[in-house]
Amino acid sequence: MILVLCEEMDVSALWAADALRMRGLAPRVVTGADLAGAVTWDHRVGAAGADCEIRLADGSRLRGSDTRGVLNRLSYLPAAWLRRYGGPDRDYALQEMHAFYLSWLHALPGPVLNPPTPQGLAGNWRHPSAWTALAVQAGLAVRAYCQTSNDDPALPWQTTQATARVVVVGAQVVGPAALVERNEAACLRLSQAAGAPLLGIDFTHDPTEGWQMTGATVMPELAGIGAAMHQAALADALADALAGVLAA
Repeated sequence: MILVLCEEMDVSALWAADALRMRGLAPRVVTGADLAGAVTWDHRVGAAGADCEIRLADGSRLRGSDTRGVLNRLSYLPAAWLRRYGGPDRDYALQEMHAFYLSWLHALPGPVLNPPTPQGLAGNWRHPSAWTALAVQAGLAVRAYCQTSNDDPALPWQTTQATARVVVVGAQVVGPAALVERNEAACLRLSQAAGAPLLGIDFTHDPTEGWQMTGATVMPELAGIGAAMHQAALADALADALAGVLAA
Protein backbone atom coordinates (compact mmCIF):
# COMPACT_ATOMS: atom_id res chain seq x y z
CA MET A 1 0.00 0.00 0.00
CA ILE A 2 1.19 3.48 -0.90
CA LEU A 3 -0.09 6.17 1.44
CA VAL A 4 -0.74 9.77 0.45
CA LEU A 5 -1.09 11.79 3.66
CA CYS A 6 -2.44 15.30 3.25
CA GLU A 7 -4.92 17.94 4.29
CA GLU A 8 -8.33 17.83 2.62
CA MET A 9 -7.70 20.73 0.20
CA ASP A 10 -4.14 19.80 -0.83
CA VAL A 11 -4.44 19.97 -4.62
CA SER A 12 -0.86 18.76 -5.12
CA ALA A 13 -1.45 15.62 -3.10
CA LEU A 14 -4.66 14.79 -4.97
CA TRP A 15 -2.91 15.39 -8.30
CA ALA A 16 -0.08 13.08 -7.22
CA ALA A 17 -2.55 10.35 -6.21
CA ASP A 18 -4.27 10.55 -9.61
CA ALA A 19 -0.90 10.48 -11.39
CA LEU A 20 0.15 7.37 -9.45
CA ARG A 21 -3.11 5.62 -10.36
CA MET A 22 -2.53 6.38 -14.02
CA ARG A 23 0.80 4.58 -13.68
CA GLY A 24 -0.76 1.38 -12.36
CA LEU A 25 -0.35 2.03 -8.65
CA ALA A 26 -3.10 2.11 -6.03
CA PRO A 27 -2.41 4.92 -3.56
CA ARG A 28 -4.59 5.32 -0.48
CA VAL A 29 -5.34 8.99 0.26
CA VAL A 30 -5.73 9.62 3.98
CA THR A 31 -6.54 13.18 5.05
CA GLY A 32 -5.96 15.01 8.29
CA ALA A 33 -9.70 14.83 8.96
CA ASP A 34 -9.61 11.03 8.47
CA LEU A 35 -6.84 10.74 11.06
CA ALA A 36 -8.53 13.11 13.51
CA GLY A 37 -11.70 11.06 13.29
CA ALA A 38 -9.99 7.69 13.79
CA VAL A 39 -11.70 5.35 16.25
CA THR A 40 -8.53 3.77 17.63
CA TRP A 41 -4.75 4.12 17.35
CA ASP A 42 -2.49 1.25 18.40
CA HIS A 43 1.11 2.45 18.25
CA ARG A 44 3.73 0.10 19.69
CA VAL A 45 7.41 0.92 20.14
CA GLY A 46 9.90 -1.65 21.37
CA ALA A 47 13.34 -3.12 20.97
CA ALA A 48 12.25 -4.89 17.79
CA GLY A 49 11.06 -1.66 16.19
CA ALA A 50 7.76 0.17 15.94
CA ASP A 51 4.42 -0.36 14.25
CA CYS A 52 1.01 1.27 14.23
CA GLU A 53 -2.53 0.25 13.38
CA ILE A 54 -5.24 2.87 12.92
CA ARG A 55 -8.94 2.07 12.66
CA LEU A 56 -10.68 4.83 10.78
CA ALA A 57 -14.27 5.95 11.21
CA ASP A 58 -15.37 4.01 8.09
CA GLY A 59 -14.14 0.77 9.65
CA SER A 60 -11.04 0.40 7.47
CA ARG A 61 -7.64 -0.14 9.03
CA LEU A 62 -4.23 1.32 8.26
CA ARG A 63 -1.33 -0.91 9.23
CA GLY A 64 2.22 0.30 9.11
CA SER A 65 3.36 -3.19 8.16
CA ASP A 66 1.23 -2.99 4.99
CA THR A 67 2.83 0.28 3.86
CA ARG A 68 5.30 0.21 0.98
CA GLY A 69 5.72 3.92 0.35
CA VAL A 70 4.47 7.27 1.66
CA LEU A 71 3.91 10.69 0.13
CA ASN A 72 3.81 12.73 3.31
CA ARG A 73 2.23 16.18 2.97
CA LEU A 74 1.26 16.58 6.65
CA SER A 75 3.60 19.40 7.55
CA TYR A 76 1.83 20.17 10.84
CA LEU A 77 -0.82 18.59 13.00
CA PRO A 78 -4.02 18.26 10.95
CA ALA A 79 -6.32 21.26 11.22
CA ALA A 80 -9.10 18.95 12.43
CA TRP A 81 -7.03 18.19 15.53
CA LEU A 82 -6.29 21.84 16.21
CA ARG A 83 -9.99 22.61 16.37
CA ARG A 84 -10.51 20.01 19.08
CA TYR A 85 -8.26 21.51 21.72
CA GLY A 86 -8.91 24.45 24.03
CA GLY A 87 -8.39 25.65 27.57
CA PRO A 88 -5.23 26.36 29.53
CA ASP A 89 -3.55 23.06 28.60
CA ARG A 90 -4.03 23.44 24.85
CA ASP A 91 -0.35 24.05 24.04
CA TYR A 92 0.73 21.05 26.10
CA ALA A 93 -1.85 18.80 24.45
CA LEU A 94 -0.76 19.88 20.99
CA GLN A 95 2.89 19.23 21.82
CA GLU A 96 2.04 15.73 23.01
CA MET A 97 -0.01 15.00 19.89
CA HIS A 98 2.78 16.37 17.70
CA ALA A 99 5.22 13.97 19.37
CA PHE A 100 2.78 11.09 18.80
CA TYR A 101 2.44 11.91 15.09
CA LEU A 102 6.20 12.30 14.81
CA SER A 103 6.73 8.81 16.24
CA TRP A 104 4.03 7.26 14.05
CA LEU A 105 5.35 8.82 10.83
CA HIS A 106 8.92 7.89 11.71
CA ALA A 107 7.86 4.26 12.12
CA LEU A 108 6.30 3.96 8.65
CA PRO A 109 8.39 1.65 6.45
CA GLY A 110 9.26 2.02 2.81
CA PRO A 111 10.40 5.17 1.03
CA VAL A 112 8.89 8.29 2.62
CA LEU A 113 8.58 11.59 0.74
CA ASN A 114 9.20 13.46 3.05
CA PRO A 115 10.27 11.92 6.39
CA PRO A 116 9.28 13.77 9.58
CA THR A 117 11.64 15.88 11.67
CA PRO A 118 11.12 17.64 15.03
CA GLN A 119 10.95 20.91 13.06
CA GLY A 120 8.06 19.72 10.88
CA LEU A 121 6.07 16.56 10.29
CA ALA A 122 6.96 16.60 6.57
CA GLY A 123 10.51 17.92 6.92
CA ASN A 124 12.46 20.81 8.37
CA TRP A 125 11.03 24.26 7.59
CA ARG A 126 14.37 26.05 7.55
CA HIS A 127 14.84 29.79 7.71
CA PRO A 128 15.72 31.26 4.29
CA SER A 129 19.21 32.04 5.57
CA ALA A 130 19.69 28.36 6.46
CA TRP A 131 18.58 27.26 2.97
CA THR A 132 21.03 29.74 1.48
CA ALA A 133 23.90 28.36 3.56
CA LEU A 134 23.04 24.74 2.67
CA ALA A 135 22.74 25.63 -1.01
CA VAL A 136 26.20 27.22 -1.04
CA GLN A 137 27.65 24.10 0.59
CA ALA A 138 25.91 21.97 -2.05
CA GLY A 139 27.53 23.99 -4.84
CA LEU A 140 24.57 26.05 -6.05
CA ALA A 141 24.92 29.66 -7.12
CA VAL A 142 22.69 31.66 -4.78
CA ARG A 143 21.30 35.14 -4.66
CA ALA A 144 23.11 37.12 -1.96
CA TYR A 145 21.26 37.03 1.37
CA CYS A 146 21.36 39.89 3.84
CA GLN A 147 19.36 40.54 7.00
CA THR A 148 20.09 43.02 9.78
CA SER A 149 18.60 43.76 13.19
CA ASN A 150 16.76 46.69 11.59
CA ASP A 151 14.82 44.41 9.21
CA ASP A 152 11.37 43.04 9.87
CA PRO A 153 12.00 39.41 11.04
CA ALA A 154 8.89 38.26 9.17
CA LEU A 155 10.11 39.64 5.85
CA PRO A 156 12.49 36.77 4.89
CA TRP A 157 9.62 34.28 5.19
CA GLN A 158 7.59 36.01 2.51
CA THR A 159 7.59 34.28 -0.85
CA THR A 160 10.14 35.69 -3.27
CA GLN A 161 9.46 35.89 -6.98
CA ALA A 162 11.03 32.93 -8.77
CA THR A 163 11.58 32.54 -12.50
CA ALA A 164 11.68 28.74 -12.42
CA ARG A 165 11.48 25.79 -10.05
CA VAL A 166 12.95 22.32 -10.08
CA VAL A 167 11.68 19.48 -7.92
CA VAL A 168 13.97 16.81 -6.50
CA VAL A 169 12.22 13.45 -6.15
CA GLY A 170 14.52 10.82 -4.72
CA ALA A 171 17.42 10.48 -7.15
CA GLN A 172 15.78 12.53 -9.93
CA VAL A 173 15.53 16.26 -10.63
CA VAL A 174 12.58 17.50 -12.69
CA GLY A 175 12.25 20.93 -14.28
CA PRO A 176 13.40 23.04 -17.23
CA ALA A 177 16.06 21.09 -19.11
CA ALA A 178 18.70 23.83 -19.18
CA LEU A 179 18.34 24.47 -15.46
CA VAL A 180 18.42 20.78 -14.55
CA GLU A 181 21.46 20.01 -16.72
CA ARG A 182 23.45 22.80 -15.08
CA ASN A 183 22.40 22.18 -11.47
CA GLU A 184 21.32 18.53 -11.18
CA ALA A 185 24.21 17.28 -9.04
CA ALA A 186 24.10 20.28 -6.71
CA CYS A 187 20.31 20.00 -6.31
CA LEU A 188 20.67 16.34 -5.34
CA ARG A 189 23.35 17.28 -2.81
CA LEU A 190 21.06 19.94 -1.32
CA SER A 191 18.21 17.44 -1.05
CA GLN A 192 20.47 14.95 0.70
CA ALA A 193 21.92 17.55 3.07
CA ALA A 194 18.42 18.74 3.96
CA GLY A 195 17.15 15.20 4.57
CA ALA A 196 14.32 15.96 2.15
CA PRO A 197 13.99 13.48 -0.74
CA LEU A 198 11.10 15.63 -2.04
CA LEU A 199 12.29 19.21 -2.35
CA GLY A 200 11.27 22.20 -4.44
CA ILE A 201 14.13 24.57 -5.30
CA ASP A 202 13.42 28.03 -6.73
CA PHE A 203 15.66 29.93 -9.10
CA THR A 204 15.69 33.35 -10.69
CA HIS A 205 17.77 34.53 -13.63
CA ASP A 206 20.08 37.48 -13.20
CA PRO A 207 21.31 39.10 -16.43
CA THR A 208 24.84 39.28 -15.04
CA GLU A 209 25.14 36.34 -12.68
CA GLY A 210 22.92 33.83 -14.50
CA TRP A 211 20.69 31.36 -12.63
CA GLN A 212 20.67 31.78 -8.84
CA MET A 213 18.89 29.77 -6.18
CA THR A 214 16.43 31.96 -4.24
CA GLY A 215 14.71 29.49 -1.90
CA ALA A 216 13.61 25.95 -1.19
CA THR A 217 10.61 24.19 0.33
CA VAL A 218 9.84 20.71 1.63
CA MET A 219 6.21 21.21 0.51
CA PRO A 220 6.54 22.06 -3.18
CA GLU A 221 3.52 22.57 -5.40
CA LEU A 222 3.32 19.50 -7.61
CA ALA A 223 0.24 20.17 -9.72
CA GLY A 224 1.60 23.33 -11.31
CA ILE A 225 5.28 22.68 -11.93
CA GLY A 226 5.08 23.95 -15.51
CA ALA A 227 4.90 22.42 -18.96
CA ALA A 228 3.00 19.18 -19.57
CA MET A 229 6.27 17.34 -20.19
CA HIS A 230 7.50 18.40 -16.74
CA GLN A 231 4.24 17.21 -15.17
CA ALA A 232 4.63 13.79 -16.79
CA ALA A 233 8.28 13.56 -15.74
CA LEU A 234 7.35 14.53 -12.18
CA ALA A 235 4.61 11.91 -12.05
CA ASP A 236 7.04 9.26 -13.34
CA ALA A 237 9.62 10.29 -10.73
CA LEU A 238 7.07 10.05 -7.91
CA ALA A 239 6.00 6.59 -9.04
CA ASP A 240 9.59 5.46 -9.34
CA ALA A 241 10.54 6.79 -5.90
CA LEU A 242 7.50 5.35 -4.12
CA ALA A 243 7.18 1.99 -5.87
CA GLY A 244 10.74 1.32 -7.02
CA VAL A 245 9.71 0.53 -10.60
CA LEU A 246 7.23 2.05 -12.99
CA ALA A 247 4.22 0.03 -14.01
CA ALA A 248 4.33 -1.08 -17.61
